[in-house]
Amino acid sequence: MQHEPLLPSTEAKNLVVPQDGQGNLIDPKMTVLEDDQGQPINAASLHIDEEGRVVDQRNRPLLVLNGKALPKLSDDQPGEYLMGVKSNALAQPKRSAKAGNSLNFLVVGTDNGSDGANRSDVIVLAHVSGDRKRVDLIHVPRDLYVTIPGSGKNKINASYAYGGTPLLVQTLQPLIGVPIDHVAKVDFDGFKNMTDAIGGVTVTTPEGPRTFNGTDGLAWVRERYTVGQGDIGRGQRQMMFIRAVLTKGLSKQVLSNPQELSRFLNAATTNMVVDEGFTTNEMQKLALSMRNVRGNDIKMHTAPWTGVGTGPHGMSIVNMSEEQMAVLSEHLQNDTMKDYVDNVSPKSGFGR
Repeated sequence: MQHEPLLPSTEAKNLVVPQDGQGNLIDPKMTVLEDDQGQPINAASLHIDEEGRVVDQRNRPLLVLNGKALPKLSDDQPGEYLMGVKSNALAQPKRSAKAGNSLNFLVVGTDNGSDGANRSDVIVLAHVSGDRKRVDLIHVPRDLYVTIPGSGKNKINASYAYGGTPLLVQTLQPLIGVPIDHVAKVDFDGFKNMTDAIGGVTVTTPEGPRTFNGTDGLAWVRERYTVGQGDIGRGQRQMMFIRAVLTKGLSKQVLSNPQELSRFLNAATTNMVVDEGFTTNEMQKLALSMRNVRGNDIKMHTAPWTGVGTGPHGMSIVNMSEEQMAVLSEHLQNDTMKDYVDNVSPKSGFGR
């Protein structure tokens, strides 16, 4: 198994790129700034540097003069630096005493595209109850429109593109109100190999039970265009598949068969990267403590949303329900997910 620094090692930047409701870069007087062609500047393409300045994609600080923001190219260039704006919404949460022994895992499924880009194609928060009798899987839509520390408003998977899992953690934690204890990153081949190692899995779908080997299961969770509710529905498929793999991996059939268990653990550890604090010994203890978890004990949710829409500069986004996210946060903080109900997120269609 590989260990990498997947959790943040530094504090999250509480500065964001100043922007208006249309995603345009603005100055402290709320004036929309323009580039050298006289066009509004897309704030989502900018970041905050270590000195608190707004910088472009090439890390050049922006200088503002007469309603224009231009990258600094020389020391004698006129203008004032454009600075980031403090955002109290990015405060990182502390662990609540009421959380008891519950744990929160961030599971990131990555897809290295043909264009070479590394994407967080699957973002799932796994909440393990303190008594180790229940697991709640919360799918976070990758297009969820959120504020990213040191950047601004964008899709949540942009945080992974900008700063890997550490920035994704710092983006997600203020939303869910709990610290993330561990991170696991696995690519799609990892899901495939783990499935084949336990002889395939049976997934309970709305159309009835279906049995998949690794290749067929991978195609099923990757399908984009025939799934109801688009990427929301696709995320629900991904959780169904993760639940099926977890259920069989923790089953008596696998745990009592040393050869099959060895194949499963080898496939999991070979294709998985975890944070440096998540040791093999800790994994084994956790798996043993969860040995009585069955399929009905693994619940699935979607991070609260109100609808799919078009964001600034034409980007496709999923709008978050802030009120319902606060409810979810409260249940995670108090380890009361058994009482959590979401009557806000659309059950069909794409909301408003």
